[in-house]
Amino acid sequence: MHVLAQYRHHLDRLTADQPYVDDMNVGLPDYCTAGKDIWCTISPLICFHIIEWHRPDRVLRQFGFRQGIPQPCDNESILHKCDLRGRHDVDWTTRHGDYIRRWSSRREHIARGEMAIGSLGYHDPYMVWYRSITIRFLTRTGSFHELLVIFMFYLFIKVYFIFIRI
Repeated sequence: MHVLAQYRHHLDRLTADQPYVDDMNVGLPDYCTAGKDIWCTISPLICFHIIEWHRPDRVLRQFGFRQGIPQPCDNESILHKCDLRGRHDVDWTTRHGDYIRRWSSRREHIARGEMAIGSLGYHDPYMVWYRSITIRFLTRTGSFHELLVIFMFYLFIKVYFIFIRI
């Protein structure tokens, strides 16, 4: 099986209630966990002329928090159209001053939430929203597996109730 097919297979097998665990950080070198206090900052990440927003509020479950339905956000597509041709004399500290100031105050913009306890139920508002906007499977096999599991569950329930009525 090709490596890409293997990755797709494993991604298709992930379930909504598979949490990120703190054990993942165990054994990492100190430089990987340095600055852990700002992993949840909602701020621009800046690399010279490139700016990309870091939006941990959209993935709170990764940080152990309960995830609500995220508000729409502006990714400022104009930032993705930055072309350096003919701009050798641009002072990026001035051009991106607002983003630099926001980064400087990053500790004031930390995403917070209630701690997640257990997994989200199928009918939890976030999960309903998530299923409505997500491509849940990368392959037909993955979606077939999901349908098969659901079918087997309903078949089990039906047989169970038939035997209870007897």
